Amino acid sequence: MVLSVEGERLKEICDSAAEAALQSIRGLVGDPASGLVMHMGADGTPTKKIDELAEEAVVCVLERSGLGFALLSEELGRKEIGDDPVYHLHLDPLDGTFNAIAGIPFYSVSIYISSPTCGFGYVCDLAHAVNFYAEKGRGAWRETEGKRRRLAVSATPNLSAYSVSAYTLRPHTGRIVPLGDAVRRIRSLGSTSLELCLVAAGKLDGFVDLRGGLRLVDVAAGSLIVEEAGGVVTDGLGCRVSFNDEMWQKAEFVATNGVFHREILDLLGGGDL
Repeated sequence: MVLSVEGERLKEICDSAAEAALQSIRGLVGDPASGLVMHMGADGTPTKKIDELAEEAVVCVLERSGLGFALLSEELGRKEIGDDPVYHLHLDPLDGTFNAIAGIPFYSVSIYISSPTCGFGYVCDLAHAVNFYAEKGRGAWRETEGKRRRLAVSATPNLSAYSVSAYTLRPHTGRIVPLGDAVRRIRSLGSTSLELCLVAAGKLDGFVDLRGGLRLVDVAAGSLIVEEAGGVVTDGLGCRVSFNDEMWQKAEFVATNGVFHREILDLLGGGDL
């Protein structure tokens, strides 16, 4: 069995949530009006119309699921669903909002669910109907049109051949220069959860975020997917990242195939692995 019975149940809920999110925003993708600011989100950033609709659709699915969730979502903040919630759920209802508003087909919904008995990460590429998911201890998977394929990180043998997705922020942009000089190419694609899935699938060799403001809710699901695909995930100092019920954690973040993880940390001025 690919997933446990519990994992399969959680996947079914996530599949339904992703489909609901997709249907809620389908007519808004590429429409500048979908970027209308509705209010300030719980994470302190503006909630756009398209974000709000995606979140409402996912929450409706969770409320109908019959399970209890302690929900942490970028727009809504904290919400308990059901009585005595068993599961913690980290939700980014639309990761890649700018892309979606601009009609760039690279945006996703990201869901991380944890309980005393299960850890489950799920990311859906909404533009292409591709799902990525992992259950702790059971591997990582890509699914499209009902067909599953196990994910594995790349085995690129030379750092000079690496393709890395990387983000930085003024006035510290110089920190990325040594990495840019060492690898083959750097990309910034605009949806962190999907970029992590590309690392897990071996399409990218690494992901780096040096902005210091990355919310861990953005990367909780993708981190598990990378790790279950054989990769390594740390903060910018090489310390293990802890995902708990606090969504406001912010950190520098590095995920790689593991082959040159420490070397990348050194290039970025980070600590030991």
